[in-house]
Amino acid sequence: MPEEETSRAPETDEAAAAPKAKKRNKKWVVPTVVVAIIVVIGVGFFAWHNTPGFCNSVCHSPMDTYVESYSSGDQGMLVTAHAEAGLSCLDCHEAKLNEQLTEVIAWSSDTFTTTADGHLVDANVDRFASPETCLKSGCHDWNDVVDSTWGFDGNDAKYNPHSSHQDGSVQCSDCHKSHETSTLYCAKCHDMNLPEGWEATTDAA
Repeated sequence: MPEEETSRAPETDEAAAAPKAKKRNKKWVVPTVVVAIIVVIGVGFFAWHNTPGFCNSVCHSPMDTYVESYSSGDQGMLVTAHAEAGLSCLDCHEAKLNEQLTEVIAWSSDTFTTTADGHLVDANVDRFASPETCLKSGCHDWNDVVDSTWGFDGNDAKYNPHSSHQDGSVQCSDCHKSHETSTLYCAKCHDMNLPEGWEATTDAA
């Protein structure tokens, strides 16, 4: 009898150890699920953050005006060409933490000002239609722009707003408006065909 009890003892120890091993394996299930959920939410938020809808999901005023112009199809607005090319807000408006914090503070304290048509009054708005922004890597190539705009929109072949007698004094933003109607600066002096949806600059020559 003693010999039988001795031979059965190891089996009893193994049987007792099995539930403990299972418990140790189960304790990683909950943390793994939590981490997976956080990753999925993070990826989803990042994807949403890159869409126009994110901009006015919280900051309805003044972002509604800009998001509406993105999907308006108005050929007079620069944003339409970018939207049709599959570009989104962050392709031009680089997300910088310090700027975003300033914007959140301005929105939450209601200290931003807008024009009658809902656009932000921003002294630095022209920086988005500038050579620094438009000609950055992966966007427009200046030589291609110049080559493709001789005699644009059926005008005389001698006309090219990107190679004009203004000697570089005309900036991108003098003509190209992202969320407003673009204006042809050259039409202040010259009788020219306008691109679809554009207006002639009305400023005095």
